[in-house]
Amino acid sequence: MEKRLVTTQKKDFDFFPSSKGDGQELGKIDSFLSHHAIPAPQSLRKLQLFLGKVCNHSCSFCPHDAKRESSEFMRHEMVHQVIRLIEEEQFEEISFKGGAPEMSPYFRWIVKQIRQKSPQTRLVLHTHVTAMKDPGYFQALPRFLQEHQVALSVYVPTLDEVQMDQLRGPKTFKTFLSVVRYLNLLGYASQDSDLELKLIWKHLKVPNSKSCEVHFEEWKSKWGIRFSDFQEKMYSPVGRMMNCLSDEGDKARFFQELQTKIGRHDDQPLPCKDSLTIDWEGNVYNCENHISAKDGRVNYRLFHLKDWTYERLQKVRIQPALHCLSCLACLKN
Repeated sequence: MEKRLVTTQKKDFDFFPSSKGDGQELGKIDSFLSHHAIPAPQSLRKLQLFLGKVCNHSCSFCPHDAKRESSEFMRHEMVHQVIRLIEEEQFEEISFKGGAPEMSPYFRWIVKQIRQKSPQTRLVLHTHVTAMKDPGYFQALPRFLQEHQVALSVYVPTLDEVQMDQLRGPKTFKTFLSVVRYLNLLGYASQDSDLELKLIWKHLKVPNSKSCEVHFEEWKSKWGIRFSDFQEKMYSPVGRMMNCLSDEGDKARFFQELQTKIGRHDDQPLPCKDSLTIDWEGNVYNCENHISAKDGRVNYRLFHLKDWTYERLQKVRIQPALHCLSCLACLKN
């Protein structure tokens, strides 16, 4: 039986004390969060489609345990249910996540259907781009993305070429550069083009935007590549990423540091306030990180896609968790 959640009227940030506490205090906060839910707005602007865990990399730090041989990906029946939903709801933005979402057997078909049924919807592919160099299926993918006006958010675990090869495999950086340069030729990140190519440096530390921007500009100049924008983000400590915190002491220190960096301003809403995520099986969540969070006390799943109704959406609540601290810590103070 799913745990019944208590809905409160507190402001979102009030659930996450910013004062530094010890491991015992963190445990109390974690237990408290598992019993409470935050009211969410009744209008949804964004939909995230988590197409599965298939990926051309098997990074030791992957929050979602993705790998090339994964059998977890969105199948034919579920794809059609998703398209019907998109046709009915008319979302402002739809993003594709994974793994490497472009490796999904139905990725191109989904994009085509959305463009036909909802041509004004903003489409965003969250990608490592290296899969676009894989032989066979992916050679024509950049041109497909260009044709269908799909914005790209490109994730890298480091801005150091040697480290990237160490983290993701030999010649990964060379492949990365090759694909980005080709995307630039197609018009991505060009001043006279609407094709967005955003670089996202994602790791397990709270962002330091000033030093990061300087590093980024030097990096672009060194390699002769263009991006529309740059952002530093933080991985959520779920899945394999949690294993990077080797012991309970590391975990306690990590979450304590996050607590001290949480912002408290009404003009900084929770990112999950106006969006929902659907996984490859049709389960609906507040956030993609809830998909991979392992917590026997809480069922983060809101409902299944087949049960999607207006009445269901009226009852949607955001289930906070300790791993949400990583997101809140990145909001501007």
